[in-house]
Amino acid sequence: MWGSVDRITMLVYGESGSGKTTFVGTFPGKILWLVCSGGNRPEELKSIDTPANRKRIRPVVIDSTDKFREEVERAADGRYDTVVLDHVTGFSDLVIKELLGLDRVPVSKAKAAGKGESWSLVSQQQYGQLAVIAKEAFRDMLNLPGNVVFIAQERAFNVKDDGGVDVLKPTVGAALTPSLAGWLNPACSYVGQMFKRPRMEEKVREGTNGKQVVTLVRGRGVEYCLRTEPHDVYMTKFRRPGGKDLPEVIVNPTYDKVKALIDGEE
Repeated sequence: MWGSVDRITMLVYGESGSGKTTFVGTFPGKILWLVCSGGNRPEELKSIDTPANRKRIRPVVIDSTDKFREEVERAADGRYDTVVLDHVTGFSDLVIKELLGLDRVPVSKAKAAGKGESWSLVSQQQYGQLAVIAKEAFRDMLNLPGNVVFIAQERAFNVKDDGGVDVLKPTVGAALTPSLAGWLNPACSYVGQMFKRPRMEEKVREGTNGKQVVTLVRGRGVEYCLRTEPHDVYMTKFRRPGGKDLPEVIVNPTYDKVKALIDGEE
């Protein structure tokens, strides 16, 4: 019960191109990568398409909830060390597509598949069905024996349709309905936001009295960061033993870095 964590259940969210796939691709062993983004090919994995990864990562395009259940049931025997759902936002769209009886997820959700059905006018009952179906699917994944990682796009909550801010303080988290986000966040042991920031370099110059002054200047390229520390706006959760302080971010995160932090190492 105590000691090193033997499996990680994690929700990783962020904007496109923020490094989510590259980070999750560092998880160890055999990986089942369930691709649920509306396309017919797993284009999301191009950033980690190497000969070594092709041998250990099995990408599967999920085009129906039945196919998702079949893959998760097969994974229950422990044949994979890590199972990834990429991404949960796309899975929600897939469920709504099936509830509306559409052949595919529409490119423009304003007019679903040209049938004149407004994606934004999905009934409350259908959103309720979405929550039940998605929670059951996510729960089945969380019950798998190995690592489980959910990847999501990000969205701002408590923001009005016209772009104004509600009276409540806005927060940023996984792009799910509030009901689903409120269920998945506590269901995962770790929640982190991926983002990019400019890479900074130290520059040393001579100051007054012959003393050296070190300043930070913008360097080339960017750093890919996983936000772990509790934040007023971004939803994060990162349990660490002994009440030790968390770093604000993990730069260029990997499984090994995250695992070391979880186990209480500096």
